[in-house]
Amino acid sequence: MGRTMTEKILAGAAGLAEVDVGDVVIADVGVLTNPDYAPWIAPMQENDRKVWDPERVVFCFDHMFQPEWMPYRAEVEHGRIRAFAREQGIPAENVFDVGRNGVSHHMPVEQGFALPGTVCIGADTQSAMMGAANCFALPMLASVDSVVLSGEIWMIVPPAVRIELTGELPHGATGKDVVYRLIADLAGRVDGHVVEFDGPGVASMSVDVRMAVANGAFQLGAITIIFPGDERLERFLDGRAREFYELVTPDADAEYAARYTYDLSGFELLVAGPHEIELVRPVAELDGTPVHAAYLGSCSSGRLSDLALAAEVLRGRHIAPGMRLVVTPVSAQTHRELERSGLIGVFLDAGATVTQPGCGGCFVSNLSPLKLVAGERCISSSVEATRGRMGSPDAEVLLASASVVAASAVAGHITDPARYLTHQEVPA
Repeated sequence: MGRTMTEKILAGAAGLAEVDVGDVVIADVGVLTNPDYAPWIAPMQENDRKVWDPERVVFCFDHMFQPEWMPYRAEVEHGRIRAFAREQGIPAENVFDVGRNGVSHHMPVEQGFALPGTVCIGADTQSAMMGAANCFALPMLASVDSVVLSGEIWMIVPPAVRIELTGELPHGATGKDVVYRLIADLAGRVDGHVVEFDGPGVASMSVDVRMAVANGAFQLGAITIIFPGDERLERFLDGRAREFYELVTPDADAEYAARYTYDLSGFELLVAGPHEIELVRPVAELDGTPVHAAYLGSCSSGRLSDLALAAEVLRGRHIAPGMRLVVTPVSAQTHRELERSGLIGVFLDAGATVTQPGCGGCFVSNLSPLKLVAGERCISSSVEATRGRMGSPDAEVLLASASVVAASAVAGHITDPARYLTHQEVPA
């Protein structure tokens, strides 16, 4: 019987020839990535404990720049992390501090820590995003200290669902539109499963787009999402990968709990929310709905391809009177790429505010000038639509792709971006 990517990766990480669904394995961890709050540090210091491998622990300063959020504050947490890294011998380059910072589950892919065939642990709900790099990426909010101490994780091999993709996404659509379509179709059907993508359509998806799709695993109810290893991923990893790796693909006769097929060319632009991400509708259904603010950024869509798509809409245009548009790159490297490409100028000329890299306005306790007040409605390319996520619990957050967000900022209401798009080439 053939093997899924899930079975192959977990078998390799556990040092076994093969595993079956339901087997208990102890798998070696390739990298553990942590945002800039780490409650597990204090007990380790108090008990004089050491991390299992300093080279495989990564910290990313992404959330805690706003001192109002207790108990985690930048002046406490950032200093604690810097000191801990020095004490433990964690390389300075593994601490993505101010000037090099970015979102904790984006950076391991961008910087070549998350590699095909490995198990990657992230202390954030969206950490399945690293599965775009052909690894088993597991979000882990509890028991991180046990992984840091041992470099291993105990788990039961989960069942997998296969989604075969054909075709290519229409211009203007992004990985978020794939996520929302899957939430609308499959929510409740993939709970407790790994979602594995395959098929000829995967080759048409940049690693940026794959990261946006894998980012939606938590909202979809899946344990994680894995994309197959292919030539496009190899090109992305060329010059980034920090050690040798082997691409993983599923066997043709692998056994899946369920199989689904989607033609990417038939996907449409979608809007999710407010308050519940499961409320998914075509953008046309909400056309004309007034919005007061717009946000471009977060781990789901703050990468160069997303922001270039938004800039395509905004070039030569200005946001509507009374509108607030905030742009937050996902990483310092992305910020530099925006500067080199001239896209920051496009945003500023359109009336947007461009902030430092990180999580930004996606969560109310992050550093961002975008705070919603009661009665306001925001169209955002971020992750969650829950009440209070971006400010007042009496505000509304609607989620969409970067093209919809940019077009809506120009129009002053939710609108289809088709009439604004010039079909310029978007970075792969």
